[in-house]
Amino acid sequence: MDPFTLAMMAIGTVKSGIAMYKEAKSIGKEAMGVISEISSGLSNFFEHQEKAIAYDEEKKKNPPKNKSIQAIALENVIRKKQLQQAEYDLRQMLVYESPPELGAIYDEFIAERAKLLKDKAHYDAAQKKRIANMSWNTKPEILRLHYALQSWWYSLP
Repeated sequence: MDPFTLAMMAIGTVKSGIAMYKEAKSIGKEAMGVISEISSGLSNFFEHQEKAIAYDEEKKKNPPKNKSIQAIALENVIRKKQLQQAEYDLRQMLVYESPPELGAIYDEFIAERAKLLKDKAHYDAAQKKRIANMSWNTKPEILRLHYALQSWWYSLP
């Protein structure tokens, strides 16, 4: 199944989890299991959303050969709109319908995601800097082999 379909299925899981939570609370049952199901659905949605975005980027780089440019453009726009609508629906659900025990989960999630992305960007930049500053003796063996083969290739008559 493609990542877009999986992301939409995860939204359905979250919706049903919230409905189950409300039903469980109305009859006085403990609903912690339902909260973990909602959390699992949210994790699945965001994981598949990320995969869907990567899949979309890959399709932009390597478009199908048997489709017209117009068809590809329309599919790209529709997929993007579907993901945007799904994220909006999810936000609305979490802000207005989620269990009070979860608090401002969407806002906290957005803040944590921004922090993690910033940390990842710093790590990636530091890693690039370390690799760029490596001396010949500390470069991995594969790079040395590559340079040796490249030198050999260019020295051929």
